Amino acid sequence: MSGRIELLSLISLAVFAVGCSADDRALPVERGPSANETAASESVTRDPVPTVDRDDLDAFMKKAELVDRVGAQFELRDVQYTSPTDAVAWFDGRKSGDTVVSTTDDNWVNASHLLIRYGLAQNLSYLPLGRGAVAIKPQGGSSRGAAPPFVLHASGEAEPLRIGEPRAPDTDSDLLEIDGYDFFWAIDAPVRTLAPDDSMMLESLWATDVEAGEIFPLAGPPPGDVQRSVPGRDDAALIIDGYRGSDEAWRFHTSTDRGQTWQRTDVRLPLGRQRILPDAPASPYAIGPGASQALALADYGIDTPHHLRQLWRTDDEEQFRRVRLHRDQMPFAGMAFAPDGSLLLAEVDDTECLISTPVCTRGGKIWRLPPDGSEPVPLEGGPDLFGHHGTDLLDASGGVIVARTGYDTLAISTDGYTWSEVAPGG
Repeated sequence: MSGRIELLSLISLAVFAVGCSADDRALPVERGPSANETAASESVTRDPVPTVDRDDLDAFMKKAELVDRVGAQFELRDVQYTSPTDAVAWFDGRKSGDTVVSTTDDNWVNASHLLIRYGLAQNLSYLPLGRGAVAIKPQGGSSRGAAPPFVLHASGEAEPLRIGEPRAPDTDSDLLEIDGYDFFWAIDAPVRTLAPDDSMMLESLWATDVEAGEIFPLAGPPPGDVQRSVPGRDDAALIIDGYRGSDEAWRFHTSTDRGQTWQRTDVRLPLGRQRILPDAPASPYAIGPGASQALALADYGIDTPHHLRQLWRTDDEEQFRRVRLHRDQMPFAGMAFAPDGSLLLAEVDDTECLISTPVCTRGGKIWRLPPDGSEPVPLEGGPDLFGHHGTDLLDASGGVIVARTGYDTLAISTDGYTWSEVAPGG
């Protein structure tokens, strides 16, 4: 699921011809200064937060409201886990335009729910930081853009967000999994626009020191989509670069030392000369245990769900192999690996949603593709899916498989077979 508020229309399928070269499949990549060289000079000593930022944040928080529960007039539109207990959710007022951002560090047993009225901020972007914290940047409204980016903790405390200079990660920092770029546009961070289809990629990876209320770009590592907390990966972090057509290879980088060094791997994938970026909405991917990965290729329709054309999988990270599906052009809304290597696929109702329809929702179910390559079967005991048109109804983040089940409910699982329903709104 996207960890952001959609301020722009859905990005087009990120596929275009491009030249690139790769003479080696797996090369160690040493990137940037070591943490020991930078920690003393940059991580320990930080610039104080300007008084004006604290004053602006205090004024904003006096007008925003910390509420005990999210009201029935709000719909759960997005959720992102950063660990099995830490998560952030966004609720949208159906008619008012008001917004609630919620954050928890105990899987919604307790949470902070920050209600921001439309008159206070007409738009806002947010970034899950982990450890019960979320960075928020309000825009527009009566604050006239003066509210600084800030960090909201699960305790309800708020503090101005520090934005540091590029450096290497240290023992106090965590790599950020970034699912969308609205927050970085809002803070004027460099975002690369890739012609000709306006696909996006950040200029660098980012990390966070939650206790210091800070985010900072990383010096050195290649840009891409960060994946952490994948069960069966021994705490390794991955940077997904995507498909490079001139080499017919799916490229990613792996770090086992908290982002100090990265190992590049190219996995053979015969898709011809095209470029598929890791955030392409009609080409989602999934990372599984061991050496398992999957890539879906779908046809995108404005009024219809994605229709799955091809599914590719690797279990050795040397060669992708095409997977037979139980039906052609399956209406598709997300996928995730279970820790045992099974791949879970979301199939949704194949109904049309017209632009004139004020609210369009879809139901669905989950299929299980066993790791031995046998035929897919319905997931026994799996939750019934339900959600808005265009929403991923099945995804994984923070070591948790997340299924959308209602306007304000989720079902989560850590093994792919036992599911618990949670209500982030309280």
